[in-house]
Amino acid sequence: MKEFFNKISSAFLSFIFMILGVFGITIQPVPEKDAFANTDPAVTRIMSFNIRCLEYERRENLVPALIEAYSPDSAGLQECTYQWYENLTESLEDYAFVGVGRDTGDLSEDCGEISAVIYKKSKYNLIDSGTFWLSETPDKVSKGWDGACNRICTWVVLEDKETGKQYAHVNTHLDHMGKNARINGVELVKEKALSYNIPTVVTGDFNFEKGTNLYNSLVTGGLKDTQDLAAQTMTGKTYHAYNGGTAGKPIDFICVNEDITDVKSYTIIRDKYNMKHTSDHYPIYSDMVM
Repeated sequence: MKEFFNKISSAFLSFIFMILGVFGITIQPVPEKDAFANTDPAVTRIMSFNIRCLEYERRENLVPALIEAYSPDSAGLQECTYQWYENLTESLEDYAFVGVGRDTGDLSEDCGEISAVIYKKSKYNLIDSGTFWLSETPDKVSKGWDGACNRICTWVVLEDKETGKQYAHVNTHLDHMGKNARINGVELVKEKALSYNIPTVVTGDFNFEKGTNLYNSLVTGGLKDTQDLAAQTMTGKTYHAYNGGTAGKPIDFICVNEDITDVKSYTIIRDKYNMKHTSDHYPIYSDMVM
């Protein structure tokens, strides 16, 4: 029955696109590879993208295509399931994948959410990586404080193959229910990010809004929000529940340590393809000089 309705929906969309084409209106099904890529070799592009664990079938081509179109040097992904892991490792030939599931500590069908970091394997060597749990026992699979779910943070240290310059990328997804889990989770993530003496970026779905006390604790004491640092920036919400729109405040952030001072831009990607949003969160990216 589900396959029948999928076929009907596809046929209906094809008919609509044909009618639009008669009037010279085209709707692009997915973004073209490298269509929005950074072309400045001195600039590093960092992306954060909650790719949404559900509604996979109607977005299975769209999500990897969008990543390829904007071509980040590295990207922090949230709500990456094992199904998405299989998709992205097959689809994104230019990228390597780092991460494990929050429920098992490995990559398997029942591993749970992977807060992955992907990076351009042709450009960077992976120097070090790991995952820890946002809990009282961060070295093992565990749920912290009053959290509803196991929560994790994955990190990598990358080295540019040509220049030898290194940077760290720390990626997380904080709990959506537990206040104490978010308070303590922020501190664990910050502790890891501030442990490096190299340029460091932090990405994630933090499940709190810009300007709240928890947000202020994130961006004090060594980390800053690229939305505020960027010479060219945007405002508006990042979580939109597939409804689109701009009014509101972000809950997804890209932060940097004090070794990164030249932030060129901060962008919220609100594009739709085939009248579809890429996820229930807008992807965001920031261009910077490491």
